[in-house]
Amino acid sequence: MLGYFLEMKNITKKFSGNAVLKKINLFVYRGEVHALVGENGAGKSTLMKILAGVYQPDSGEIFIDGKQAVILNPRQAQDLGISMIFQDISLFPELTVAENIFLQREPLKKTRLLRLIDWQKVYQDTQKYLEYLGLTLTPQTLVKTLTIAEQKFVEIIKALSQKSRIIIMDEPTTALTEREIDMLFKVIRDVKKLGVTVIFISHRLEEVRRIADSLTILRDGEVVETSSAKNLEIDHIIKMMAGKEMEDRYPKLRVKIGKEVLKVENLGYNDRIKNICFSLKSGEILGITGLSGAGRRTLAKTLFGICRPFEGKIFINDRLYRSITPDLAIKNGLCYLTGIGARESLILKMNIPENITLTNLSRVSEKGFLIRTEELRIAKDFIKRLEIKAEERETAQNLSGGNQKKLLFAKWLFANAKIMIIEEPTSGIDISSKVDIYNIINELLRSGVAIILISSDLSELIGMCDRILVMYNGEIRKEFSRSEATQEKILFYASGGEYAIKKHNQS
Repeated sequence: MLGYFLEMKNITKKFSGNAVLKKINLFVYRGEVHALVGENGAGKSTLMKILAGVYQPDSGEIFIDGKQAVILNPRQAQDLGISMIFQDISLFPELTVAENIFLQREPLKKTRLLRLIDWQKVYQDTQKYLEYLGLTLTPQTLVKTLTIAEQKFVEIIKALSQKSRIIIMDEPTTALTEREIDMLFKVIRDVKKLGVTVIFISHRLEEVRRIADSLTILRDGEVVETSSAKNLEIDHIIKMMAGKEMEDRYPKLRVKIGKEVLKVENLGYNDRIKNICFSLKSGEILGITGLSGAGRRTLAKTLFGICRPFEGKIFINDRLYRSITPDLAIKNGLCYLTGIGARESLILKMNIPENITLTNLSRVSEKGFLIRTEELRIAKDFIKRLEIKAEERETAQNLSGGNQKKLLFAKWLFANAKIMIIEEPTSGIDISSKVDIYNIINELLRSGVAIILISSDLSELIGMCDRILVMYNGEIRKEFSRSEATQEKILFYASGGEYAIKKHNQS
């Protein structure tokens, strides 16, 4: 192999006097997939945001193809052929797929008097990329109508259309199904053949070993190891990331299952979910999974009263509800911890105390006035109990992904939640933070809370749930006990295998 294509030398960065990167050295070859792994707060995203021009380093140098690069803003990074696909979707929902892909780069057709956008070329080029990825979308489709997975592929197309030489992918598989991950990995392998370098940030170590050629492990803002990804065992990577052994990735707690607290009969909404029937008991974790578009999120939103009116019946503590709103759900102890990006679940510019107490302001108010001292006392208590690594008045946007998840738990615990719908609880967070989240879930079980765990991580479902429901095309196709469930069985029903066999037999 020739010399390195990307060299980041002695990169140092401080925030508020705190060193988050300490003389980092990163060396990447042309046309390879180089993974960056490490716990939350290790410095992965900060390092890549420096490469993408979002941040500037306090010291250090960057070389691309042997030439020193000065990157003061994202536009300069783009001019150098660097694109970053962020963990949170950064598209404009009111614009079309084509408009998002070519925003501020629209091809023009010249006339004598005017310079007009060549929309025919915009749509033709977009269609070529969509067909290449096997996406059944049109260039004119509004982004707000797309699934999370489809939006991520639009961002990938945007990077490809910029003729990028370096594509940074920050947790690209979050909320993707196995089939969609296979599609993504095919695209990554194809762009490698074109000489494009991919920097792949992920906490899913199995995926890292599957797609990466090499990897760099960060811990506390420093590089602790760089090696071939194929030669490293996952246990070794975890040990280097955390500085300690991780004996049990899924610390499932066995508690006594109590009485039924939630029952659903023939629940339906707008033909997106149909004939949903299940029950949930206190102290139980009920897993729900399925491929993208199977109806998992719609089911959660219907139970919480976001999607309404619904068909069928919902029973909470034996009381029948034929209609429900979020306020009514909260009053009955039912809450929804959404897991698709912090923007959906927290008010990022508010501080920790304000986010926690927002679900139950009457508890920290007197005669209509907010008692700030009581709000702060409660926040300190949750910070200690849930081991949130932050100052009491830190804003939510400054927290790491794992600490944002913990803050979300604190928010609903303050509301006295007894039935928790928890969606993708550990997506995009490191191994150590995952164990912290599982331990919080265990504490909830001890207090008799009932949990619906919606996840695309099949290992997580099998490791933590008492039962697992598999959805396909808006319906529950199969229920597994914990002892019965395997990834292969779940994927068979999630992909419509049973439906396909029945159809074949009928024909």
